[in-house]
Amino acid sequence: MEDRLARLETVQAMLLELGQMSTAGGDTTEFIGAVHRWLGRVMYAANFYVALCVADSERAVRFAYFVDEADAAPDPDEIITLASPDESPTAWVILNRRPLVMTAEEDLAAHPERVGWGRGSTAEHWMGCPLFDTQHQVIGAIVVQSYSPNHRYSLEDQGLFKLLAGHVSNALQGMQSMDRLEKAVQERTALLEQRNVALQEAQSELVRQEKLASLGRLVAGVAHEINTPLGICVTATSHLVQELKLTREELAADTMTAESLEMFLDIVDQSLRILTANTQRAASLVRSFKQVAVDQSSDDIRSFNLNKYIHEVLLSLQPKLKGRPVKVAVQCEPDITMESFPGAVSQILTNMLMNSLVHGFEQEQLGNIVIGAALDGETVIFNYADDGAGMDAETLSKLFDPFFTTKRGSGGSGLGAHILFNLVTGPLGGTVKVKSAPGQGLQYGLRFPRSRRPERRGTAHAGPGI
Repeated sequence: MEDRLARLETVQAMLLELGQMSTAGGDTTEFIGAVHRWLGRVMYAANFYVALCVADSERAVRFAYFVDEADAAPDPDEIITLASPDESPTAWVILNRRPLVMTAEEDLAAHPERVGWGRGSTAEHWMGCPLFDTQHQVIGAIVVQSYSPNHRYSLEDQGLFKLLAGHVSNALQGMQSMDRLEKAVQERTALLEQRNVALQEAQSELVRQEKLASLGRLVAGVAHEINTPLGICVTATSHLVQELKLTREELAADTMTAESLEMFLDIVDQSLRILTANTQRAASLVRSFKQVAVDQSSDDIRSFNLNKYIHEVLLSLQPKLKGRPVKVAVQCEPDITMESFPGAVSQILTNMLMNSLVHGFEQEQLGNIVIGAALDGETVIFNYADDGAGMDAETLSKLFDPFFTTKRGSGGSGLGAHILFNLVTGPLGGTVKVKSAPGQGLQYGLRFPRSRRPERRGTAHAGPGI
């Protein structure tokens, strides 16, 4: 059970990162390479390739990505005409628009006269799924295979691979859509910049800060931040719809088996968990962007233990920390009871940690993060420090400026530290200081009241005749 939960956490982290990459646009080969690396963490994937259809032909393909132990990789720009479906499993998957799982024994039993199947070496276990566009037209196939009888793909592996194929299909389409969206945003930005009066009104409503640059850039930042969880939800929902359709077809044809029903239920379970986690994340992001423009409502105030809440937030961020050699230590007094905005505390801590992971540490770099909190009278002293790359004085002076980022195009929107500053000084009613130097990490020092509930004023007692 623990192994299965760990695998599910890895799958969720995989879909999160792939969703971020797809909404950020970029190179298709780099994206498929990331798919391959993640797939290798949940099943055997030493031999993996993606074939994409070209020239409006389902038989003409190019191998956009190809890694194999036995065969040399084709030229990714070479257009290859596939053999007939009876001779090529890749062609069979594309033309039949259905997944295929085949073993060497099954192939030999069905075709004893044939030496091999397809182009290249014969696999012991072969698994392929079609890729579809938004109109449900086949655009290619994704394949994983094994040359050793020691590596076989279980029913759970097959269900997971089908789930991944659905996400890859939508991601490939999303990357193209994101390119079109960025062009549309640029055109819209140019139009908005010509309307100074309307732009200033929109700026004062969305971000009450003097340094806001342009509404068009805010739209681009919001799209990048919000599209990640929503994109994952869209792909998970699309895949559920497709699986439900296939299951209904099996029921209608009376071909439903216990194994296929169990596989369908596993896919439903995985998809619902992913939907739940990412809709909650999207809601949190929406609230954080609203907080840039408007004050927090007093309705959001509640009582909570700060130490326990910090650990809850860190638990929700485990998919981001998973696989990173960064240790997080919490040094918080155990009995600090807050009467404040837990959503603001959550977003502040999330932005701090994500800034460290994106800007402070390289992907494989060892690192340490220390989070501390203590009570000084009715004031909370909240400290955060990492031992990452740090920044020079000029960069540090722009840290809280809206849209300022050193990782534009690589996952940085430039809003994280800006939102952090607004949450500390706005809803929490506190102050924030920051220190850093190249090679000496980054340290935040926050001070804010333990309670943000309005003080209750005494009421004079009225006389008996009133």
